[in-house]
Amino acid sequence: MNKIYFDEAGNTGQDMLNNDQKVFVLASVNYDDKAQNEIKSIFIVDGEIHFKQLKKSDAGRRKILAFLNSPWIKEDHIILYYANKEFATCGQIVDLLIETVFYHKGYDLYLHGRHIAYTNWIFYFGNFYWNKHLFNIFLEAFVAMIRNKDAVSISNFYTITEELYCQIDEKKILEPVRKSKSHIEEVLGAVDQFSIDVTFSTFLVLCDKWAKQINDKIDVRFDQSKQIEHYKRYIDKTLELVPKTSKTIEIGYDNRTMSFPHQISSVELVNSTDEMGVQCADLIASAIAFAYNNEEGKMEKFSKQIKESKLFQLSNSQCLWPTDDVSPIALGLEKGEGINPLDFLVHNFPQAFKD
Repeated sequence: MNKIYFDEAGNTGQDMLNNDQKVFVLASVNYDDKAQNEIKSIFIVDGEIHFKQLKKSDAGRRKILAFLNSPWIKEDHIILYYANKEFATCGQIVDLLIETVFYHKGYDLYLHGRHIAYTNWIFYFGNFYWNKHLFNIFLEAFVAMIRNKDAVSISNFYTITEELYCQIDEKKILEPVRKSKSHIEEVLGAVDQFSIDVTFSTFLVLCDKWAKQINDKIDVRFDQSKQIEHYKRYIDKTLELVPKTSKTIEIGYDNRTMSFPHQISSVELVNSTDEMGVQCADLIASAIAFAYNNEEGKMEKFSKQIKESKLFQLSNSQCLWPTDDVSPIALGLEKGEGINPLDFLVHNFPQAFKD
């Protein structure tokens, strides 16, 4: 069974700080036709099975919970990725600005998970020690700069960075952000309209997990997605550049590696109305996003019931989430063994970065 179905929830594109959708979820499933028919029998509805419609009624919510507690909710069939989008925005500041500064100093920020530690420092100090209102403005200004890439947004971001820097005691944390101003043209020259969107990065992780789980290449069926449509050319380009005789290698450090070249045979963007597998992925992704985005209010009980379901007990879920233990041992990155992915790609496939 090599066909993997994908759908996402909480996707607001580069609007990473959307107050109503604070969590992004990408779900992937590999239910075969028999499994899909059995899952469909749980709902007994005409037409497409959609979380958005089902959650509106008591009967619909009961059916959702019946599915989320069914035998079909297990690691053999599901791998998902969920991300705290504010935390992910802090990570983009690290990846795009801070990493660039350290790279020019000859320092590998990804070794031993230093980039993860840095992301958590920014998130925690920003939320619990620094002026929270100003920190929010700082994040918003960063997103605006990446989206607009103009002189006004650049000036605004570094002005706010300076204001925040002057107010805090932990100045070393923001010092590289200030210094990134001298590299900002380089940074912005490499980003596009989907660069800080987490859809494609989480997609690649899940594809890699599936290929390793089934020990074969996979065929992707993804609900209509502007992000995946945009990046599909990069997926195809990789297959063009890598000789068919090339061996698969692991790039990355320690336990955070991915296979190269990717193990994706095909990507087809489909209409969820025609694909029950995608509808299953929608139910799973939407349930998780709903549970996190509706922890208070009239739907609080349903949110709690989802969190108590089998879905939240899956041991293979991937996440981009704050943590209070960022030691290399806790992150599984204490050995520092492996290959820097960016260096590997640039050195081995420089032609891909000239197009």
